Amino acid sequence: MIGYSIMMWFVTVILLVLAIALLRGNVASIHGKVFDETDDKAGYAKQLGKPCILISIGTFLSGVVAIFVKGDVAILCALAILLVLLAIAAAWFRKIQKRYTN
Repeated sequence: MIGYSIMMWFVTVILLVLAIALLRGNVASIHGKVFDETDDKAGYAKQLGKPCILISIGTFLSGVVAIFVKGDVAILCALAILLVLLAIAAAWFRKIQKRYTN
Protein backbone atom coordinates (compact mmCIF):
# COMPACT_ATOMS: atom_id res chain seq x y z
CA MET A 1 0.00 0.00 0.00
CA ILE A 2 3.01 2.30 0.21
CA GLY A 3 3.02 2.62 -3.58
CA TYR A 4 -0.61 3.71 -3.63
CA SER A 5 0.04 6.22 -0.85
CA ILE A 6 3.04 7.76 -2.61
CA MET A 7 1.05 8.04 -5.83
CA MET A 8 -1.86 9.72 -4.03
CA TRP A 9 0.47 12.19 -2.32
CA PHE A 10 2.06 13.04 -5.68
CA VAL A 11 -1.41 13.70 -7.10
CA THR A 12 -2.16 15.82 -4.01
CA VAL A 13 0.80 18.08 -4.71
CA ILE A 14 -0.19 18.54 -8.35
CA LEU A 15 -3.82 19.33 -7.46
CA LEU A 16 -2.76 21.70 -4.70
CA VAL A 17 -0.54 23.66 -7.09
CA LEU A 18 -3.44 23.85 -9.57
CA ALA A 19 -5.87 24.92 -6.84
CA ILE A 20 -3.55 27.67 -5.60
CA ALA A 21 -3.12 28.96 -9.14
CA LEU A 22 -6.89 28.99 -9.62
CA LEU A 23 -7.51 30.72 -6.30
CA ARG A 24 -5.11 33.47 -7.34
CA GLY A 25 -7.24 34.05 -10.43
CA ASN A 26 -4.92 32.43 -12.98
CA VAL A 27 -7.14 31.55 -15.94
CA ALA A 28 -4.44 30.00 -18.16
CA SER A 29 -5.42 26.42 -17.29
CA ILE A 30 -9.17 26.87 -17.83
CA HIS A 31 -11.05 26.39 -21.07
CA GLY A 32 -14.49 25.41 -22.20
CA LYS A 33 -17.88 26.73 -23.14
CA VAL A 34 -18.80 28.14 -19.72
CA PHE A 35 -15.42 29.85 -19.37
CA ASP A 36 -15.67 31.41 -22.83
CA GLU A 37 -19.17 32.75 -22.19
CA THR A 38 -18.69 34.12 -18.67
CA ASP A 39 -17.84 37.74 -18.00
CA ASP A 40 -16.08 37.16 -14.64
CA LYS A 41 -13.25 34.85 -15.69
CA ALA A 42 -11.11 35.47 -12.58
CA GLY A 43 -14.10 34.89 -10.28
CA TYR A 44 -14.88 31.66 -12.12
CA ALA A 45 -11.28 30.50 -11.66
CA LYS A 46 -11.37 31.34 -7.96
CA GLN A 47 -14.58 29.37 -7.50
CA LEU A 48 -13.10 26.34 -9.29
CA GLY A 49 -10.08 26.40 -6.98
CA LYS A 50 -12.13 25.55 -3.90
CA PRO A 51 -13.35 22.10 -5.05
CA CYS A 52 -9.83 21.41 -6.33
CA ILE A 53 -8.59 21.86 -2.77
CA LEU A 54 -11.29 19.43 -1.60
CA ILE A 55 -10.09 16.84 -4.12
CA SER A 56 -6.48 17.32 -3.03
CA ILE A 57 -7.53 16.79 0.60
CA GLY A 58 -9.34 13.62 -0.50
CA THR A 59 -6.30 12.21 -2.27
CA PHE A 60 -4.10 13.01 0.73
CA LEU A 61 -6.50 11.35 3.17
CA SER A 62 -6.83 8.34 0.89
CA GLY A 63 -3.05 7.89 0.95
CA VAL A 64 -2.92 8.26 4.73
CA VAL A 65 -5.71 5.73 5.26
CA ALA A 66 -3.98 3.27 2.94
CA ILE A 67 -0.87 3.43 5.16
CA PHE A 68 -2.51 3.17 8.57
CA VAL A 69 -5.31 0.65 7.93
CA LYS A 70 -3.96 -2.88 7.94
CA GLY A 71 -5.10 -5.84 5.92
CA ASP A 72 -7.12 -6.30 2.76
CA VAL A 73 -9.70 -3.74 3.78
CA ALA A 74 -7.16 -0.88 3.48
CA ILE A 75 -7.71 -0.26 -0.21
CA LEU A 76 -11.49 -0.37 0.22
CA CYS A 77 -11.37 2.24 2.98
CA ALA A 78 -8.97 4.43 1.00
CA LEU A 79 -11.10 4.27 -2.14
CA ALA A 80 -14.32 4.86 -0.20
CA ILE A 81 -12.94 8.11 1.24
CA LEU A 82 -11.69 9.17 -2.17
CA LEU A 83 -14.98 8.40 -3.92
CA VAL A 84 -17.08 10.23 -1.33
CA LEU A 85 -14.98 13.38 -1.58
CA LEU A 86 -14.91 13.16 -5.38
CA ALA A 87 -18.70 12.95 -5.45
CA ILE A 88 -18.97 16.02 -3.21
CA ALA A 89 -16.48 17.90 -5.39
CA ALA A 90 -18.33 16.89 -8.58
CA ALA A 91 -21.58 18.27 -7.17
CA TRP A 92 -19.74 21.45 -6.18
CA PHE A 93 -18.24 21.79 -9.70
CA ARG A 94 -21.71 21.34 -11.20
CA LYS A 95 -23.12 24.06 -8.94
CA ILE A 96 -20.33 26.44 -10.02
CA GLN A 97 -20.92 25.61 -13.69
CA LYS A 98 -24.63 26.41 -13.35
CA ARG A 99 -23.91 29.66 -11.55
CA TYR A 100 -21.61 30.96 -14.30
CA THR A 101 -23.67 29.75 -17.27
CA ASN A 102 -25.31 32.70 -19.00
